[in-house]
Amino acid sequence: MKKVFLLPAFLLIFLGCVSQPRIFTDIDTNYDTAEYKTYVIEGPQLEDSPSQLSVNPILLQRIERAIHLALEERGLSESPEPDMIVRFFIGTQREVDRSYDPLPLAYYRTGYRVSSDQRHHRVDRDVISIRFHDKESDEVFWFAFSRYNRLSSKQDQESINSFIKLAITEFKTAY
Repeated sequence: MKKVFLLPAFLLIFLGCVSQPRIFTDIDTNYDTAEYKTYVIEGPQLEDSPSQLSVNPILLQRIERAIHLALEERGLSESPEPDMIVRFFIGTQREVDRSYDPLPLAYYRTGYRVSSDQRHHRVDRDVISIRFHDKESDEVFWFAFSRYNRLSSKQDQESINSFIKLAITEFKTAY
């Protein structure tokens, strides 16, 4: 009987811990997104600079393929004379996380408890930004931003496709 209750409890805990990436979107309501039927993708330009050494060009190709696939599933088509320009950018935000160790606390003569910084960890958080620009005005009319986890193993095309598809579904529900 315990096994019957243990399995659903484990599944609930597991499903509660699994989360989708948070994707933040914004839309300019002055533009009618239903009018856009064709697109062209402009990827980021890689430069030979130390700041771009960690940018994976294969990841850029995978993201571009995923955007093509997601937009074609939405009924948009690529064209040399597009209605909109799709630009995407990836980057890394380097942050320092501080952690405190609550156990080695010092008490001074006055009785105040003092704890000091114990550890500093550098954390790399990867970000992606997708922007849809109007062809005529070059203004951004739709924007998506998300942080994603850099996988230690190879990032396969299927995981990138599902991530981009999730982001672009927000585009069609925006109008």
